[in-house]
Amino acid sequence: MSRSAFALLVLLAASSAAFADDAPARFAGASVDLAEILGSPADPDAIDDLPDPPVLRAQNGTLDATLTARPSWVRVAGKRFRSNVYNGLYIPPTLVLSRGDTLKLTLNNEIGPADIEMKKSFRTNMHYHGTDVTPKSPGDDVFLKVKAGTSFDYVVPFPKDHPEGLHWYHPHAHGVVERQILSGMSGMLIVDGYIEAHYPELADLRRRVMVFKDITLPGESKTTLTLNSYREPPIKARPLEWQVWQIGNLGANSFVQLALEGHEFWTFERDGNVLPKPQLQDFLYLAPGARVTVAVKAGKAGTYRLKSLKVDTGPTGLPAPEVSLGNLVVSGDPKPESGIRKRLTEGAENAASIFPRARDYRDLPITRERVFEFSDAPDFSAFYINGVTFDPNVVNTTTRVGDVEKWTLRNLAGELHVFHLHQTSFLVLDKGVGKQEDATGLRDVITLPYALDGKPGEVTVIIPFTNPVMVGQFVYHCHIVGHEDAGMMQSIRVLPRRTAAEDAWRMFGRLLGSDEPPPWWPARAQRAARLPEADELSAALRGEICVSSDPDDERAEASLWMSGRGPVAPAN
Repeated sequence: MSRSAFALLVLLAASSAAFADDAPARFAGASVDLAEILGSPADPDAIDDLPDPPVLRAQNGTLDATLTARPSWVRVAGKRFRSNVYNGLYIPPTLVLSRGDTLKLTLNNEIGPADIEMKKSFRTNMHYHGTDVTPKSPGDDVFLKVKAGTSFDYVVPFPKDHPEGLHWYHPHAHGVVERQILSGMSGMLIVDGYIEAHYPELADLRRRVMVFKDITLPGESKTTLTLNSYREPPIKARPLEWQVWQIGNLGANSFVQLALEGHEFWTFERDGNVLPKPQLQDFLYLAPGARVTVAVKAGKAGTYRLKSLKVDTGPTGLPAPEVSLGNLVVSGDPKPESGIRKRLTEGAENAASIFPRARDYRDLPITRERVFEFSDAPDFSAFYINGVTFDPNVVNTTTRVGDVEKWTLRNLAGELHVFHLHQTSFLVLDKGVGKQEDATGLRDVITLPYALDGKPGEVTVIIPFTNPVMVGQFVYHCHIVGHEDAGMMQSIRVLPRRTAAEDAWRMFGRLLGSDEPPPWWPARAQRAARLPEADELSAALRGEICVSSDPDDERAEASLWMSGRGPVAPAN
């Protein structure tokens, strides 16, 4: 071999090693394709059928996983570039576990300069969207900051009665949420078992995990909507074949209104809640963050267009035109069904064991009512809830385990907003004001209709703060995460249930006509209870019943009921 040829070989080997360091080698089970990294002449989008994301599944009650956020070479919608993603994958692993399992997830923050969104290192963290788990560290703590170059070990127990269905994971470091999700840092999380338990005839069907994400590709200004990282991929089925599609809009800001030419969707799970009776739908409306499980029956042989219909986002909203997302390619021998339609028309098996159900929430006695108004700055530089932007040092709303609240959500803006509350689902009541294309029932994201002719859009929800696992501090916000980053978020603190001693003291005080707080309360809590403010309901409506977010005060707050005497005074 000549000296020049040898030198060229060494140079190519060194280059390959450098590129391989950015490839998805950190993801267990993934191999490094040097032809892909160095640029293969083959068309990487020439796939025969839509591939599912990789899967990490719990074993023996524990899901052990490692996700490393770092700049990696990815190919999205036919373009190859560097972006900060998990484990080198634009569509990272789907995390699958069951009720009672524990998620142990190591998050490594190696975020750095890339071709899109992030040009330097940033802090990050992880949020387990839609899950009914603890908001306290090392659980679903969105106030936690994992600094660049560091790691954090999350331990998230899922209760044995946790709702089953589709959830997802994504960063929630305030101020940089949008750019991290737009980079590709989001994936599906499934609490499994709901199909086998309630729709057993569907258990052996082909299941597809379908992830929609929005992205601004390098060199482009418009948003591109992709399906499992592809632009208009084929989705194969046999004539008359039933498939189960587990669908999530796991992007940052875009709305998806999914329609399949010549076909209908049977929806039997939405936002991590199983439906006792499936709904037959012509299209699926998915606000940012929404998920849905559907059964689809393929028609006759042919090709059918999968598209997102145009969404009216309001006079000041970003355009959401109709776009093609894929093609259902039906061919081969017909596949006859066996009891599937009968199950779907009759409803869920063991429906009484579905938890929670909408009717369980609808009949709960309401503890208090609150009103929240969502609005935009005239130049869209800031977004507000009740006229203020997010302050991490303020707890805007305080409630207690066992309380059930009715929240009226008013949208004063000329664009859609999307309400999301952490740690629990809520019941969206049938009544809504304005153009509302979203679904009612049990949800964890809901679209707020835009204001029209000076009249705000409005949605009313019932929120059951009844699960002790949610004790702690978390947030509610607009899930158009660009709005969240610009201020449309607030903190809520859920205090433990009142003790029997506190209830007895309260009853004794009422008999004597006294509002004195219990003598065993901390001095700080006693001072707050004696403030001559308004009654509990009006103070709650004004958001004045709140406590400091200082974790050092946690123990003192644990014995404080909402006295109705106004805000907790800061400690001297």
